[in-house]
Amino acid sequence: MMSEDEKLESMLADPWLAKPRTRWPLSIVFVLLAIFAIKPVIVDRLISRAEAYSSNNQFNNVERECQKAIFFDGGNIRAWNLLGNAYKSRGDITNAVNTYLNAINVNPANKVAHFRVAMIFTLDKNYNRAIPHFELIRILGPESPAALACDSFSYYHASLEMLSLCYEKTGRTDKMNDIVKDLARTYSACQKDEDMLQIHNAK
Repeated sequence: MMSEDEKLESMLADPWLAKPRTRWPLSIVFVLLAIFAIKPVIVDRLISRAEAYSSNNQFNNVERECQKAIFFDGGNIRAWNLLGNAYKSRGDITNAVNTYLNAINVNPANKVAHFRVAMIFTLDKNYNRAIPHFELIRILGPESPAALACDSFSYYHASLEMLSLCYEKTGRTDKMNDIVKDLARTYSACQKDEDMLQIHNAK
């Protein structure tokens, strides 16, 4: 029978962390932690590549890079929006619609996805399916001057214009008149913001 000293020496000679059966699980944990730490960098690089492919109309490559990015980060709306655009540009409308709807499920405030899927419905003359998406953009409100400085396109303003058309096509003149009033107010506000930006840039 081993004495206490002999047991201690045995433990020191073969510590738990040195046992082969524990090395692999620990190695896997460290690898997973490393991947998690650099995941944002990987995703950003994949999206940058997808954007470069998109600018050259290489939409199959866009799809591949976006699928990888979504695998690493399912909540990345840039990847979802790029993927939806790739499908739409290839004429795959069913996958484009499903992708934009997935993007909206990930982030209900995703104006880009709401607007693009609503435009697909509008072009298909499916106005009743388009209206809720345009209305949600209307609820989210106009973009800030800072946002418009980065991207001059206003999804809010464009959605009001499309809502006016959709309500006209569906015979809801009362709703159309409300939108026209909103448009008049918004256009004035947008013009003021644009004037302020021009003044600022001129300094």
